[in-house]
Amino acid sequence: TSMLTHILLQADTDPTVSVGGMLDRIGGNIRVGHSDLFLTEACEYTNSFLEFYPLYSIILNVEEDHMDFFKDIEDIKNSFHKFASQTAKDGLIIINGDMDHTDFILNGLSQKHVTFGLNPDNDYTAADITFDKEGNASYNLIAHGQGKGRITLKVKGRHNVMNSLAAIACTEAIGLPFDTIRKGLLSFGGTHRRFEYKGSLGDVTVIDDYAHHPTEIRATLSAAKDYPHDELWVIFQPHTYTRTKAFLPEFAKALEQADHVILADIYAAREVDTGEVSSRDVMKLLQEDGQDVHYFPSFEEIKDFVKAHVKGHDLLITMGAGNVVEVGEELLAEK
Repeated sequence: TSMLTHILLQADTDPTVSVGGMLDRIGGNIRVGHSDLFLTEACEYTNSFLEFYPLYSIILNVEEDHMDFFKDIEDIKNSFHKFASQTAKDGLIIINGDMDHTDFILNGLSQKHVTFGLNPDNDYTAADITFDKEGNASYNLIAHGQGKGRITLKVKGRHNVMNSLAAIACTEAIGLPFDTIRKGLLSFGGTHRRFEYKGSLGDVTVIDDYAHHPTEIRATLSAAKDYPHDELWVIFQPHTYTRTKAFLPEFAKALEQADHVILADIYAAREVDTGEVSSRDVMKLLQEDGQDVHYFPSFEEIKDFVKAHVKGHDLLITMGAGNVVEVGEELLAEK
């Protein structure tokens, strides 16, 4: 939504916006415009996204999450099918064609749809993806089988290639000229807490990222691999006990991409600790796989460990949807 917001603002469409991340361009996450365009980020948790009846609906991914509300993946798929069905009859469903669940979600729907993804069979896809020395992506856009030109992004990772494909599909449907869309993408620098550069501790680069689901962690760490660094350190704060319990093996597997993992206590958010799961459980699984992993119950202990061990041109990422960002900010303030 932030990427779309930026393109729409660059095109002088004067949209009303409600996005998930904090966007410098609008001074926060809300903007009131005066055109008939309203762009919002909708969430499936508690089926809140079923309150919307969009003209254009974009479905980026469907997978297990929020298992304190949904019964299973079938329950989630049914909710997304319902959401897609609420798209206006003369509207457009823009959906990730690389998912296993795409056909299920579209089944029986009469609305037009387009797919996006890295599989060349999609309506919007990317060919010849490359990354510059900072990890920013560029690619040749293929739309409906035709080459459209080179797209250059100022954000990192293949997941942002996917995001840009969805944004292109939507803005083309709205009627924006391709050159306007391409220039908008080129000037989009990202949002707060999405692979956000926080500063440097000597030669150590400090990044913060909101990733709190195994899929998000994999995407962020994949992007980090293309960022110049010696060793990759991740300070991970699991978010909610139910999510940590539901995806314990998946969290451990995703974090294996890092050279070193530092675990903070689980961020409770809306939940109460029942003693069923803790960050030590994540640590145990990582240790079983031979990962260099450390757990500390306080941010002060984490900071002391970082000061003693992170060095050279290492990359340090604070990761999670809680308050783990404070670790990096305090380290930078104390340098």
